[in-house]
Amino acid sequence: MLKKGKKILCIMTLAALAVGGCSEEKKETEAVFRVGVPHLMATYDHTKGFDGWSTTRIGVGQTVVRFDADGKLVPWLADFDGNVFTVKDVKFSDGSKVTAKDICDSLTNSCEKNVRARDVMKQSRWKVLADNKFEYIGEKSILTDPLFCIAKGNLYTGGKVISYDARKAVVERNGRKYEYIAIGDSTTRGMSIETGEVDAVFDVNPLYYKNREHEEVGGARTIMGRLNMRPGRPLSDPKLRKTLAECIDLASMEKALRGYVLCNPNYSRYTKSNRAYKPAKADKPATLELLFYDSRPEFKIIAEATQMQAKAAGIDIKLKNVHVNALRDMELSGDFDIVLSSTTNIQSGTVENYYRLYFDSASPENTTKYSNPAFDKAKSLQEMQDVIDKDYAVIVYGNPLHNRVSKKKLAKLNPLDFYYDVDEVK
Repeated sequence: MLKKGKKILCIMTLAALAVGGCSEEKKETEAVFRVGVPHLMATYDHTKGFDGWSTTRIGVGQTVVRFDADGKLVPWLADFDGNVFTVKDVKFSDGSKVTAKDICDSLTNSCEKNVRARDVMKQSRWKVLADNKFEYIGEKSILTDPLFCIAKGNLYTGGKVISYDARKAVVERNGRKYEYIAIGDSTTRGMSIETGEVDAVFDVNPLYYKNREHEEVGGARTIMGRLNMRPGRPLSDPKLRKTLAECIDLASMEKALRGYVLCNPNYSRYTKSNRAYKPAKADKPATLELLFYDSRPEFKIIAEATQMQAKAAGIDIKLKNVHVNALRDMELSGDFDIVLSSTTNIQSGTVENYYRLYFDSASPENTTKYSNPAFDKAKSLQEMQDVIDKDYAVIVYGNPLHNRVSKKKLAKLNPLDFYYDVDEVK
């Protein structure tokens, strides 16, 4: 009887442990907040290329200041009064306190490692004033760029990275785990909220809004087709660029892009384009290659519409869908004719940080090799817009909408997708 009793007790104990284990496993599973995103960069090292976009998006990296959901520049890691910044009571992920020296060293490190950082910061300077104070002289909005996340070695001020690759990132932040899953195909991404695979998803077809929490804002981006004008490339011919640019009818794209893009030819919110739809035939047949990535559905729609409209003008466009992480290398190689891209324009009040970044003849990001002294000498944004319009240096399609669908109500969506806002509203 004693042996039998011990056996029964053992079975009951194991059963209790099994139930408890399942309960703990369930509790741990429920604590993970899963987010479906269009893509993740190759790394989360903010100093590498544009990889810093993932650093802020997954809530690990933070910058000195940021844009809030209303597009206003606000403090993040430091308060500011004029050019003097006071570091808040913030810590790196190892618990060490962030100092003014840490911030200044981090900005310097970004500039040493990234040519784009050096370029946009060429008019800026900074120095330590005290343990928690530093001076920054320059355009403050530049500091919002993920290039300037504050780090000490591999330590950031936001969450802690548990694991990371270009397919999935697991982050621990404020006592909770977040799993960011890269789902490149927009339909598959939309279905992930439908099936319950994720708790929130970004940039999907509005049909997934039904019976779910959702928010949509005018995105702080410009979709454009950058035209390669390097010597020997077909689009080095200004007549061909003119024919191509003027055969694009944005009005005919509006229906297909409804819910994704607000079509307009203006390069920024501060300027007005003079470009008009004037279809004509090219002087001679031409074949061009257009590069795009389809993690956002509007790119494929725009690419196919551009192909169809160009065909009517006697221009044959071959479409090539590439992964976003491979696109930059292809641009830098110069082996392309047209590349579709989506760039942030909330900072376009900063001449150096937006227009000049892509079109100034001295900019390292000017991969099309566009060059016009009139642009380089221009003093206003509208003057720059007029010059690139006259040269047919770019095709502007409009501003993409940014949306988020979730199971529960989340914090207000930021139009600038440097940030994937997934904090729950209690």
